[in-house]
Amino acid sequence: MYPYEREWEISSVDISRYKAIRDNWDSSRETIKKIRQCLESGKSQIPPEVITIAAAGSTGRMEASPGVSDADLIVLLSDDIDLESEDAKKIYDSIWELLDPLKLPRPKSTGVFAKPINQKQLLSSIGDANERYATYGKRLLLLLETQPLFRNEDYTQLIEAIVERYAERYVKQDSRKEWTLLLNDLIRYFRSLAVNYQWDFENQVEKWAIRNIKLRHSRLIMYSGLLMLLGEASKERKDKVGWLKKNLKMPPLERIARVYEKNCDWSFHRVIGPYDNFLWKLSDKKIRDELNYNPSYLDPKASEEDSYENRYNKPEFASLKANSDGLIAELLRFVLSRRGDWSERFFEYLIF
Repeated sequence: MYPYEREWEISSVDISRYKAIRDNWDSSRETIKKIRQCLESGKSQIPPEVITIAAAGSTGRMEASPGVSDADLIVLLSDDIDLESEDAKKIYDSIWELLDPLKLPRPKSTGVFAKPINQKQLLSSIGDANERYATYGKRLLLLLETQPLFRNEDYTQLIEAIVERYAERYVKQDSRKEWTLLLNDLIRYFRSLAVNYQWDFENQVEKWAIRNIKLRHSRLIMYSGLLMLLGEASKERKDKVGWLKKNLKMPPLERIARVYEKNCDWSFHRVIGPYDNFLWKLSDKKIRDELNYNPSYLDPKASEEDSYENRYNKPEFASLKANSDGLIAELLRFVLSRRGDWSERFFEYLIF
């Protein structure tokens, strides 16, 4: 079962103790249910070129906050469609028109969710220096944080095709090998996010403060969820591909909780506690408004109070930055503590 069809399933973690995480899980299930119902009722209007649709972002992570979270959708089209054509644009727009009654905010025009994708583009250029950020971003996001919204079987086949592509000539042939290509691509994507956020800051494209806080919380958990699965997979010696396919169904926070549980490390409260605090604070409009300023040292119109140098004078920024420091420290401790449990090859590829 996919997470939108069930409750939190890690028995060693009582999710009822973490109100924001529990409430956002329920909210995500409700949002996915509404989208799926809307797509199902309008199925006859969906062009046959649409293969599947997936929810990414906070909804895909089962962390959507009511009235706050965007709807980030990945629309997969047939390989026969020219993705740059007017036909592709019309098909993509038709999906959003169908969802119009839900009043979901559309993705920004410059973001990775602004255009459709197909399987050929997702799989044909892995490792190509000219591969676009929007392409490998969608590919990794499908593995990192998505839930199916339309045609579950086709969604499952897509995820499995991506896994199989990363496994070629590596773990598919020998389960004693590591997920080298996938690990390298995962690290590339996460570092690309960090570099892109820095560019946005320096060019005043986005509200830097809130993006920085999200990078150090939700993006970090998203990344760590798959990273820890790949570390834990290093123990698997019989069917690494099947093992990963099975465990990818969990959202990021559950993945981390599961790996903690498998290693009999009972410090997961040091992850879920700060993360619950982050989700709770970002659901508060007043706190989001405080973070939604651009403390740019490049902006001559910025007041002294809102300058980058004075960012720690913003109480909520300082508080959430400290919150993330504790979260990062715990995740780092856990990963480094797996020396002797996870393979030495995994750590070699992780660092070098």
